[in-house]
Amino acid sequence: MLRTHMCWAMSALLISLAGFAHAQIYTWTDAQGNTIYSDQPHPDSRQIDLPPTNTLESVVPQMPENRQSAQNQNNNQPGQLSNGYRTLEIASPENDEAIRANDGNLTLTINTEPPLSPGHILRANVDGEMRQEAVAGNGQPTQRLTLTELDRGSHTVAVVVTNTRGEEVQRSQGITVHLQRTSVLQPGRTGANSAPQAPKVPAAGNPAP
Repeated sequence: MLRTHMCWAMSALLISLAGFAHAQIYTWTDAQGNTIYSDQPHPDSRQIDLPPTNTLESVVPQMPENRQSAQNQNNNQPGQLSNGYRTLEIASPENDEAIRANDGNLTLTINTEPPLSPGHILRANVDGEMRQEAVAGNGQPTQRLTLTELDRGSHTVAVVVTNTRGEEVQRSQGITVHLQRTSVLQPGRTGANSAPQAPKVPAAGNPAP
């Protein structure tokens, strides 16, 4: 029983000492006949050569593809698409189209695929500035967005999808539109929709007595 216990203790000591890559193991027999092991040399000791320590490479378990996809969807906020919209375009007006709008209003028809998601907001960027007019996501593939009080002349227009925090999700290609408005400086115009007025006839003077 004592020998078995000593063998078990010896094995445990060797295993623990083997963890030191550069440690040397020594053994000797004491006066009582016991076998001693140590990492310190003794006058009567002999060195033991240990076999190389086995090492195991850690492996990170891979999540199944279907579970990974479900987790990615759960991490997205409601209404937010992981890959954006396959289609986000201004269907009307067409690029380089001239629009007559004496009131300065321009209505955009926008197509999205998939439909505009709840939690997303559709706005317009005109000449590099974001407009205040907006359409909230309603699950429809076609939206109409009216921009008001645009100046006459050429404008570059793009539509932008944002989330509820105002962060940009996706932007469409820009188009150029030419807005035609009646100028208030045009002669004979007293309002945007007034017709030219004929000049007044001078009043006749009183006849001489």
